[in-house]
Amino acid sequence: MRSANRVHKGVQSREAEGHYGAEGTQRRAVGYVRVSTDMQAMEGLSLEAQQSAIEGYCALHGIKLVRTFKDVMSGGKDVRPGLQEALSTLQRSADILIVLKFDRLSRSIKHFCELYERYFKDGTKELVAIRESIRLDSSLGRALVGILLVFAQMEREATGERTREAIQHIRKSGYHFGKVPYGKRRIPAPDNPRMKLLVDDDEELAVIAQIKSWAMEGVGATEMARRLNAKGTKPPQGEKWTKSLIYNLRLRLSHICPKPHNERPYSDSEVKERIFDLRAHGHTLRQIASILNEQGWIPLKGRQFTEQNVHRLLARSDPAKLLSPRRYLEMMLTKMERAHVLENPRQPFERPGFPTLAKLLEEAGYKTPKGHDHWWPAQVQQVIEGRFERYYEARSDQRDGLTR
Repeated sequence: MRSANRVHKGVQSREAEGHYGAEGTQRRAVGYVRVSTDMQAMEGLSLEAQQSAIEGYCALHGIKLVRTFKDVMSGGKDVRPGLQEALSTLQRSADILIVLKFDRLSRSIKHFCELYERYFKDGTKELVAIRESIRLDSSLGRALVGILLVFAQMEREATGERTREAIQHIRKSGYHFGKVPYGKRRIPAPDNPRMKLLVDDDEELAVIAQIKSWAMEGVGATEMARRLNAKGTKPPQGEKWTKSLIYNLRLRLSHICPKPHNERPYSDSEVKERIFDLRAHGHTLRQIASILNEQGWIPLKGRQFTEQNVHRLLARSDPAKLLSPRRYLEMMLTKMERAHVLENPRQPFERPGFPTLAKLLEEAGYKTPKGHDHWWPAQVQQVIEGRFERYYEARSDQRDGLTR
């Protein structure tokens, strides 16, 4: 009987120490996982690995996992759609926010402190980092987290510097770094086998000579691709030769000149702005191309928009350099609202406050009308009201040189 009582008390003790309320109510948790685009392949930090660890932790401690939110972007950015949704859900319907490591939540000391002050300081919500096993309800725990974040932020900033310096050193020393152009191959450098040099690839040079010969005979790119595929010739990338692959190869080798620019009553910046707007509303690349063609827009080169050239325009464009601060915020709010509707269709979307929107502008690199990096909430409110729209439109026209 005493043994049974001890077991029963042990269970109650574990529940009290774990994540149950005083009346035995099971607590609810929100999971958050994140990877940077250059970290997805790192062992133990993939989105799936993080989510699996969170699910296992909840199962072990008897916690109900409400939902897991994710982001694929740098932890140095304060405003992330997945994190915003996780924190909103935490405030509405959960007690605990669970991450694999503290640096998944943030790699910025300032940002982490802001999160702690806003969501966890009063003790009503709990933050759990599985690997560190540190609690934030003590001064020692908060100090340890601060130390961890110092090193996380330092590593994030140092990694980029080391990479750039290493690449510059390799190239200045006469070695090759990066993608190997078609017609060349990489070999170990005689004086340093760890480094690489480029030499001619006879097989690929023969293919280039064949393409040049066919072009002189008037053979089109589509027919060239068909002949090369029929021979089983390996392309520079992908599984098969295509018309665009041959065109880009000949363009790089200066066998042909770029297509002439189309004359249009609008600038390329206006086209890109329209593409950003359509993208923010959730249209796919193929849908965007179709909409642009139906509305009479034409690309700078070629006859009509395709999924490929829309993708290229997006990949090469920075919204902060094309859109005014007001248009940028409208685009970001549209994305946030669309993501919210997909995740929580029954709950109304709450627009982030002006301080959050100010951070969005700062992270995007926008300058205030006075040329400062720091945005005040009052300035953001004025931007949204359109007070500085003419100022930023004039600056945009100066950058474009009024090119049409």
